[in-house]
Formats: sequence, structure tokens, C-alpha cells
Amino acid sequence: MKSCSQCVIGGLLLASLAFLWAQRGRVVDLGHQNERLRAQLAETQRLIGASRTAQSGEQNEELERLRTEMSELHKLRNEVSQLRAGAKETERLRTENQQLRAANRPPQTAPRIGEADPPTAASQDGYHTKESWTFAGYATPEAALQSLVWAMREGDTKTLLASLTPEESARKAKDWAGKSESEIGADAKHDSDKINSFRILESKTLSDDEVVLHIYVSGGDDKVEKISMKRVGAEWKFAGEKE
Repeated sequence: MKSCSQCVIGGLLLASLAFLWAQRGRVVDLGHQNERLRAQLAETQRLIGASRTAQSGEQNEELERLRTEMSELHKLRNEVSQLRAGAKETERLRTENQQLRAANRPPQTAPRIGEADPPTAASQDGYHTKESWTFAGYATPEAALQSLVWAMREGDTKTLLASLTPEESARKAKDWAGKSESEIGADAKHDSDKINSFRILESKTLSDDEVVLHIYVSGGDDKVEKISMKRVGAEWKFAGEKE
């Protein structure tokens, strides 16, 4: 009996040792799996961190680009504002200069209908004989007026139309309805035949975009007229007679 009990006990011990050895192997395997999982987790976290860093860098670059563009935009706006202010100041100084020059002239009486031009008129500023008319562009009201009368004298319909404001051009279109371009030019030339010269007596600024010129027209019917010149974009155009 004793020998049998010892065999049983020995068998149980061997079984226990085998079980423990098997468990030890499973623990080791679990440890290895745990290490692999930790390594995978660390790599995943590293990749996520690298991705976030790259995204952050791209976002910072985009923000910096937007800041630079906004800075350039503000700079351009400031330059445009300065240019506009400079243009207005130039126009103001030009008007003041004309007023000062007019104030320094000897007092004159405005010509009346039927009177001939004073003999000294040719030497005075703002006096233009018919022979001196030329295309002077549209940079100033005075230049635009001279371009208009030159186009009338030459019968140049295209330049004549280009010298008018859109509103005046539309009004004239009604008067010229049914007429050809050559007929319009002939009518304009006929109207200019009545004018020998004109003299700008006064330039009155009503706003940044409108100037009224007081002119004395000599010819068939000597008279003083007030005409409106308006700015269209960067150019001055004839806007019709002023009441």
C-alpha cells in the first residue's frame, strides 16, 4: 500500500510539474505578445505624432502665406488711396493756380453780343483762335473742350462722339437719328463755321467730377456760354450747356 501511495503521489507531482511548465510556457508567450503589442503601440503613436507635426507644419505655412498676402493687399490698398489723394490734390492745386492767374489779370468786362474781340485777346490765357484748335486729349476740362471743337472743325465724327459724356451722347443720338456718320460730321463742321475763336473766362469746380467753364464765343453770334465738363473714368468729357 505504501508503495502504491508513493507512486500516486509521485504521479501527482509529475503532473503538477508538467502543468506548471506548460503554464510557464504560456506566460512567456503572453509576455512576448505583450512586448510586441507595446512596440506596435509605440510605433503607432510615433506615426501619429509625425503626421500631426507634418500637418501642423503645413498649416503654419498656409497661415504664413495668407498673412503675407493680406499684408500685400493692405499695402496695395494704401498705395491706391495715396494715388487717389494725390490726384485730387493735383486737381485742387491746378484749380487754385487758375484762380490765382485769373485774379492777377487786369479787370475785364465780359464781351457783349455784337462786340468784336478786344485786340489784346490773343495774348491772354484761355484764348483759342480757330486756326489754333488741335486735338489735346482729355486730361483736363480745357483740353477736352479743345478736342471737341477741333473734332467739329474737322468733321471727325468718331472723335466728336468720344468727346461727349454717355448722357450727352445719348441725347445727341436723338438729334442725329436717321443721319449717317458723314452727315453728322458735316453738320458739326457747319456749326464750327460760325465760330472764329473762343476764350475761357472762368473755370468753376463744382465737385471732383464736374467743372463748369464760362466761355466767350466769337463769330456769327458773339455770346458767353456756360458748359459742363464731367469726368468719366480718368478723362474729361463735354456734358452739355449749363443753366
